Amino acid sequence: MPNFKSENLGIWFYFNSDDESKGGVRLRELSTDEYDRIERLTVKTKKKVIRGVPVDDKKEDAKLASRLRWDYCITDWKEVYLDGKLLDCNTENKVRMMKVIDFVKFVVDSLNELVDVNRSLEEVQLKNSGSSSNGSSESPTATIA
Repeated sequence: MPNFKSENLGIWFYFNSDDESKGGVRLRELSTDEYDRIERLTVKTKKKVIRGVPVDDKKEDAKLASRLRWDYCITDWKEVYLDGKLLDCNTENKVRMMKVIDFVKFVVDSLNELVDVNRSLEEVQLKNSGSSSNGSSESPTATIA
């Protein structure tokens, strides 16, 4: 029986897959709950009437939304340097590093890989929990590596 954990610290992605001592970044996928929380904090909606028609006027603090998303998705890192200086993994440094194109590419590519893996696991779990060819219901047996 699988043992699920509510804690989501993320998965390590290394800069050099053959040598973990070169450093890496631990990432987690943005959850729907966290996405909703960030939306509530960063999007303000006002009702306006334009030509007699009520409409929602939305204003988003895109800078804050980006900062909160990266802060959530990047949970830790090792051996991350900027201009020769080793950086601690904190919100301020995450924001600084997200302005470095090569780092952004690495993080985005890694997050895309994580999303793909999670999607594949969900599909396997769905398939394994569905009906078999003889119509009987099977219990989930997906192995999560």
